[in-house]
Order: sequence, then structure tokens, then C-alpha cells
Amino acid sequence: MIYSQLLISFILIIFGFLVKKYPDLIAGYNSLSHSEKEKIDTKGLASFLQRLFIGLGVFCLFTYLLLKICNVNDTSILYINSTLLISVLIISRFIANRRFKL
Repeated sequence: MIYSQLLISFILIIFGFLVKKYPDLIAGYNSLSHSEKEKIDTKGLASFLQRLFIGLGVFCLFTYLLLKICNVNDTSILYINSTLLISVLIISRFIANRRFKL
């Protein structure tokens, strides 16, 4: 189970670094016209997503280790981490919409 949590954490962390360097990885950004891209604060959005994905990667790993110390079984850890991950992503989508007017 630790391998799946490490894999998810490292994918999120790597994607966090990549999205800052290559903003075209942002969903929907690549399909915008040039005039629509100019309206969006690309650097701010990329920085926001970088912090979000790196934070989620570290948080997933930390949550796994904390729950493992508390003797929670692996299946419950997977459900808890998945629920937290999806919840944070949904909330961050609303924050990004308001902040960057997407």
C-alpha cells in the first residue's frame, strides 16, 4: 500500500513542478484563443496550481503515515485519502474560478 501512496504523492509533486514550467498542461488552457489567454493571469494560476499539487502530494503522504501510525487498515486509508484529495480539488476549483475568473 505504501507504494501506491508514494506513487500518487510523487505524481502530484512532479505535476506541480511541471505545471509551473509548462502552463499549457492546465486543463482547457491550451484550447483557449490567444486573446482569451491574455485575459488570464497565467503566472498566478500556474503558481496556484503548483502550490496546490505539491501540497496535495505532501499531504497524501503525511496522511498515509499518520493513519498508519494510528493502526488504520490500508483500505480505510485509501478511502480517506481519496475523499480528502477529491474534496480539496473541488474546493480549489471554486477558489481558482473566483480568483482567476476562469
